[in-house]
Amino acid sequence: MKHFTILIFFISISCFSQIAIERPDKESENTEPLKPTFEQEIDLNEYKTAEQFLGLIGNELLLLPVNSKYDFASDRFESISYLPKEKIKLNKVKYKANTLVKLSRYNKELIDYLKIQGNYFVVDSIQFYDGSYSFSKKVSDREFNKKQAEYSSIFSGSVDIYTHHKESNEIIIFNISNDYDADKLISVSYFNHLTEKFLDKKVIVKKRGFKNYRENDGISNYDRKFLDSTQIFEITKIVLTEPKTEYHKYYTPVFNLKSLENNIEEIEYYKIKDDLIFLEDFNVGANLKEKEDAIKADSIEKERVLEEKLLKEQRELQLVKNEKIRSERLAKFIKKYGGDYGETIANNKVRIGMTKLMCEDSWGKPDSVNRTTNSYGTSEQWVYDGGSYLYFDNNKLTSIQN
Repeated sequence: MKHFTILIFFISISCFSQIAIERPDKESENTEPLKPTFEQEIDLNEYKTAEQFLGLIGNELLLLPVNSKYDFASDRFESISYLPKEKIKLNKVKYKANTLVKLSRYNKELIDYLKIQGNYFVVDSIQFYDGSYSFSKKVSDREFNKKQAEYSSIFSGSVDIYTHHKESNEIIIFNISNDYDADKLISVSYFNHLTEKFLDKKVIVKKRGFKNYRENDGISNYDRKFLDSTQIFEITKIVLTEPKTEYHKYYTPVFNLKSLENNIEEIEYYKIKDDLIFLEDFNVGANLKEKEDAIKADSIEKERVLEEKLLKEQRELQLVKNEKIRSERLAKFIKKYGGDYGETIANNKVRIGMTKLMCEDSWGKPDSVNRTTNSYGTSEQWVYDGGSYLYFDNNKLTSIQN
């Protein structure tokens, strides 16, 4: 008996030791790398997501030359860093290998040495941060997107774009903390996209200013009556060049617009980018709109004709009903009062000599009655709405007043 009990005890321990208790973990975050999305159709200052920045890897950026007319209050190099591969010495200044150097306008010798302005850089990698360039920590691409989603109306966080100089192979890092940092760079693919999209194409340029809102809205809705021939141009040339005014910091894409009168006008793309419509697209849209308007007008006309026909039928039906009612009324009162008075009453008329009952059958009950009794009998005044009066003496109509 003892052996049996011990055996059961060990079997119980053995079975218990095989049971694994699983506790639910917190939902794990997705750690799979994001899929890069190269956006060649938008400028760098329009990038918002990690996928867009990651899509720059392997592509070329151009550090735009500065606009000589612009008065730089801030340091245009402050968001650019240099990572020397080996130690270098420029005059008395030494730069250690693999030690980050933040550029500024006071590093003139180093900037001249690196030859960065107006040159090309190939993007090697991207690093994301949760805040501004000076006060931030590294975050993953997904964390960066989460931060952007929290502040959808503004650019939140910052991005380091690691590149190498296309000629010297030096490592240059561009930090993007806002739209202004991105303004100094342009993607080569983006510029090529502009060229392919617009060069030698005919476009409509909307008129600027709020006073032209109605005309511009009409053009956006493909209405030909709002199109002015002076708004039609052919884009004959697209170049990166210095802006005409002092309001833009860097070189920018400039379009040569040739009017129908063969006059040439140069204008910065950023000024008209939201006001361009391809003439071919407008004509297609206008043709479609005119067909739709014609179909709509035809439908309205058919509906109008059908409605008129229906109204006519309703009027004719009402005339038939009215004639039936009149005939029945005439027959009723002729039978009741004879042909002479019956026809008068059926036509809602009264005449001297009619009784009060006849008048009531003809005009209906009065709104009020004024009664006078004297030695000659009883007289009454029947008052009807609208200013009509009937006067009776001893039940006979003696006077009518309208």
